[in-house]
Amino acid sequence: MLDILTSFLSTYGYLLVFGLILLESAGLPLPGETMLVIASASAANGNLSIVGVVISAALGAIIGDMGGYWFGRTGGSYILKIVMGNSYDKHLIKGQAFFNRYGAASVFLARFVPVVRIISANFAGITAMQFQVFSLYNAAGGLAWATVMGSIGYFFGKNLPLLESIMKRLGMGVIISIGILFLAIWVTRILIHNETQSIAILERILAQIKNRINQIWLTNRFNINQQRLLYFVTGLLLALFFGWMFGSLAEDVSRKDSLTNYDVVIGSWFLAHATEDSSEFFFGITQLASLWVIGLGSLILSAWLIIRKNWTEFFTTLTSIGGGILLNLLLKNIFLRQRPDFPNAFYRESGYSFPSGHAMMSVLFYGIMSYLVIKIIKGWKWKVSMTIGALTLILLIGLSRIALGVHYLTDVLGGWSAGLTWLITCILLFETSLYPQTQSKSSLF
Repeated sequence: MLDILTSFLSTYGYLLVFGLILLESAGLPLPGETMLVIASASAANGNLSIVGVVISAALGAIIGDMGGYWFGRTGGSYILKIVMGNSYDKHLIKGQAFFNRYGAASVFLARFVPVVRIISANFAGITAMQFQVFSLYNAAGGLAWATVMGSIGYFFGKNLPLLESIMKRLGMGVIISIGILFLAIWVTRILIHNETQSIAILERILAQIKNRINQIWLTNRFNINQQRLLYFVTGLLLALFFGWMFGSLAEDVSRKDSLTNYDVVIGSWFLAHATEDSSEFFFGITQLASLWVIGLGSLILSAWLIIRKNWTEFFTTLTSIGGGILLNLLLKNIFLRQRPDFPNAFYRESGYSFPSGHAMMSVLFYGIMSYLVIKIIKGWKWKVSMTIGALTLILLIGLSRIALGVHYLTDVLGGWSAGLTWLITCILLFETSLYPQTQSKSSLF
């Protein structure tokens, strides 16, 4: 698609920018914004004038939206519905929700929202918005959008050599990590801003599980606490799943089969795209699961729980982390897998490789911290932030072990699955068995 647009741009220039954006604004699902960014980048290289590109885009957006408005006002939206098919109804629903939320200003704001932009003018006509009001917001939105997106394209086009230099210096591993961080922030913001809906979904899931438990004859026959049985069944299923995952990985490692065939390829790829800066970055990340950090963090966490007199949580933490260290050493000495021997690895580590101790201990330490926050601290924002933050950190620590060349992919996956199995088992043990009379004072949500 990009090659085709670039080829047409060299031939038709401003006319293509104007025409493509006009048709998109009128209601057709075309890549108008992509065309604007490409044309702006081309202007940065001296092939076009950035002023001409912005003016062409603004005129196309304004005139196209006016056409979309009159299509909707006169019933011509029927033609667009035939052209767009089922996608028209989907866009119309999103457009209606957008208009209901922002009113007349939605004409301006919709220009910056990819999906809503296609149908916004059409919907303004359908709802018989005053043409003077529509024209004002439409002109302002079209000019602002063309200026902002044109400037972004021009900046990237002008600084492309610098951006390429930065990317080469950072290395692919760091770029992937940045992508993971942005994704984590995006998911966190969505969950926090949609607290009511998110909690409702979680409660529906738990309600479905509880309904299944109520159908078990043991519940009524022996008067088993349904809330604890809910935790037990859910946790048991999760523990069995991750235990099965570890068993499958262990079998592959023992037989040198299946996923292990990609270990060297993946490790070599990361090291081939590594730089000195990226290696230093991952070395810092990997220290977050070192014995010293985990040990000191565990002492602080344990002291906090003792002061609060949260004895159930204290013994859960002590068993999961302390027992996890011993379990990792035991598993390493059972499988006796040698460390990777990449010639360009950032540094060397001694000891056996499977499962990764850093990956396993990151799950146990940051996982138990996340569990305690969900259980003890009130506030949806803190629960979500801690959980997503812990998952992101665990993922980056595992990635660092591969990027540094000290572990294979299957080592990291094995560490994660073993850590999750042990963590869930410890939580189940102390929540449902050893302390059956203890009731948490805070809810899950």
